[in-house]
Amino acid sequence: MMLSKLKKSEQILLVIVIAVLILGAYSFLRFIPKNDAIVTLQKQAAKVEKKLQLARVPDEPQQGVDELLKQLDDQEQALALIRNMADGVSQRFAPFDSQELKVRISELARNTRVRILTNETFKTVIKVNINKSKRKLKAKTIINDTHVILPANRSWIDRMSQKTMFYRPMQRLVFEGDYQSLRAFIHGLDALPWQVTVVRLNIERMPAAPIRGYAQLLKSELVLAL
Repeated sequence: MMLSKLKKSEQILLVIVIAVLILGAYSFLRFIPKNDAIVTLQKQAAKVEKKLQLARVPDEPQQGVDELLKQLDDQEQALALIRNMADGVSQRFAPFDSQELKVRISELARNTRVRILTNETFKTVIKVNINKSKRKLKAKTIINDTHVILPANRSWIDRMSQKTMFYRPMQRLVFEGDYQSLRAFIHGLDALPWQVTVVRLNIERMPAAPIRGYAQLLKSELVLAL
């Protein structure tokens, strides 16, 4: 079916579906692989550290001293390499409370002809379900634990909340613009010096009908992990 033969409501629905598909592909290719790499490196580092702690040199070694020392040296070098790789991945994130990154995002919105209506910090709170019988026992642990890893079935907003392993500050933007502007803005985030991930996207059509010859304006809400 030709696009020109579709009703306006069908065209708007098609635009929203395409935008959701673009967001899903962007999040999968941009954010999830990098965070999975960090988790893998951290698990490898923990395993190597555990091996080092359990390693024991005999009190009165009779043979194989050189081999044991070589194995210990190899494990220490492997641990150092894993830590360097993890640090390299972490450096792709902007410093916390980076004003420069927020300025870059505002400039991107202006350059892509997106009009920002709301630009505010998005505060996140971890919601953990605790059985009544275990609430008192676990409450103190949850409050004091600053590196909680939530299960994969939780949303990325929850998994990137404060006191979690993947914590990143978040910014909530509400803006209006046509589909091309929205698409250009999302793709422009990928070109910023630091990683910025769209963790939530809502789109709705503006009530006013577009002027003849102009695209339909959309109102969008984005939550960005900085």
